[in-house]
Amino acid sequence: MLAVHLTLPTSAPDSSRELAAAEVQAALWGCAGPDDGLEHVRALAVPDGIGLVLYVRAPDEAAAQSRARDLLDRALAVTGRFPSGPG
Repeated sequence: MLAVHLTLPTSAPDSSRELAAAEVQAALWGCAGPDDGLEHVRALAVPDGIGLVLYVRAPDEAAAQSRARDLLDRALAVTGRFPSGPG
């Protein structure tokens, strides 16, 4: 299991970021399938936006990054709140 760290930039106020973080975390779990290898996810409001750590089963770091980004792209499409991708 490998940890993948991502940040979703947002200019939303701090109070909105907490709610958005919870929404993104729920969307990640809702979109995750067996092939994504998602074991655990943590989403928190951070000064630059929403900080994410996805723990993914994968054979190597590159595969973990790819799985995490693909899953996050699907989750963001569901929420419709974040027009730009992760950093």
